[in-house]
Amino acid sequence: MIFCKELNKEFNNKKELFKALAENENFIIAQKKLETKSIDKGLVVQSNQNEISKALQNENIKGLKFDEDSYYFVVNSSNILDSHNDMHVDGNWNKTVKEQQGKVYLVFDHKLERKEIIAMPKDIELITAKIPFSLLGKNYEGETYSLIYKVAKNNIIDKQAKEWLENDYNLQASVRMQYVKIETAFNTTDSEYSKQKAVFDTYYNQIANKDEHKEIDYFFVVKEAKNVMESSLVLFGSNSATGRIDNKEQAIDVTQIEVKDEQVITTQKRKKGILI
Repeated sequence: MIFCKELNKEFNNKKELFKALAENENFIIAQKKLETKSIDKGLVVQSNQNEISKALQNENIKGLKFDEDSYYFVVNSSNILDSHNDMHVDGNWNKTVKEQQGKVYLVFDHKLERKEIIAMPKDIELITAKIPFSLLGKNYEGETYSLIYKVAKNNIIDKQAKEWLENDYNLQASVRMQYVKIETAFNTTDSEYSKQKAVFDTYYNQIANKDEHKEIDYFFVVKEAKNVMESSLVLFGSNSATGRIDNKEQAIDVTQIEVKDEQVITTQKRKKGILI
């Protein structure tokens, strides 16, 4: 039997599974787009700024000048198949970096409350960078396109967060987001699903954590996402490749920076579409 979490149903074989997914594809995608997700793409914060400084000041860095007076939080990374069968891909944050600059908070645990604010929107610089997975403390090969919050150390307004960051306490990062453009990928030879198979063939080899999944029959490719209202420091995450940048040797390779204008939550409560 094959269990499909999107349909909350078991199927006898892949043929039945793909048929049901195809019949409900528009509904599933619409549901994913409708939800405001606070799904952690988190990595335990293990590094200190001395290590980050060594990494970011490498002479091969392109376009990014490391500021030793700032913190860098990776709130989302690409090429990781998460517990929701979603995989973000290169470029999916480009538009939101332009549109949400100066509009998002850094808070604790996705709580949009005054006492939970860590950094104000005016003090957060949204950037995208392509960085080695090893900088995030992961053993995956290659690099990952990431959404990063850059915050000056003196603009961390929460005393507890300031203390934890200064002492390198273990935390994770999580982005609140909405999906904008999604494609479905099927691993099938059935010509009826040639479109989904083409997506699978294009993106399957980009999945960095294939070994963590027993079998990958289908997944959803997030080609564009919107950062909504905030990102958070949290305790646990569903995708283990984000957080504060951590590495002693390798350097960031920035592919694009435009500055203009997800944690499995044990209990999720919704009020008017917003997680609280």
